[in-house]
Amino acid sequence: MSWPWQYWRLARLLGELSGSREVRVASITPLDWIWGRLFGYGQLIFQVARAVDRALLESGAERAVLVGHSAGGVACRVYIGGQAPYGGRRYSGHRRVSHLITLGSPHLVADRKSLSPLAQVNEMFPGALHRPAGLRYISVAGAAAHGALSRRARRRYERLIDDGRVPGDGVVPVQSALLPGSEEIVLEEAYHSGGFERWYGSDLKMVERWWPEELRAG
Repeated sequence: MSWPWQYWRLARLLGELSGSREVRVASITPLDWIWGRLFGYGQLIFQVARAVDRALLESGAERAVLVGHSAGGVACRVYIGGQAPYGGRRYSGHRRVSHLITLGSPHLVADRKSLSPLAQVNEMFPGALHRPAGLRYISVAGAAAHGALSRRARRRYERLIDDGRVPGDGVVPVQSALLPGSEEIVLEEAYHSGGFERWYGSDLKMVERWWPEELRAG
């Protein structure tokens, strides 16, 4: 869970790569995730929708590109939606989105009660659901920390899967981060988040590894 300001640098890099000034960060905080666990995640999806609406309004574009990090990528899948209602509301963001790019998102998880919200999303909005209609899905996984070599990484991976002796980004294992039906990118040197380690949004060279060619300026 991260604060919005932690994505400002990534937003600037995306603006530089795409030539767009209309890069928006959804106003979702760690407190919102805690609230969501207790009372439902509807408010988080609303914040995603609000960021998309603002970006489209200010840019004049017809469709947005969604980039979701960690559980934010799963929230983006809910916003993109489908026929099934989520939390009593039917979302149809697929009509306003051209690309979904997820970074270290826990899409595939073990069958456990504690992970039931993630399993519910997979049941309601399986895989690259709107790919046949032209929506491009790209799932990006980091593989800088192997659970067989790091006890800490293994413990974290086993919050999501049964056997954590696998590669991952230090928080989410590769096998969880690759959404079925999507285009898959594995970054061997990427960790889950910033600080002293390279993560998905560390610098321009790293972002260029996963940002689609057709979305680049020039």
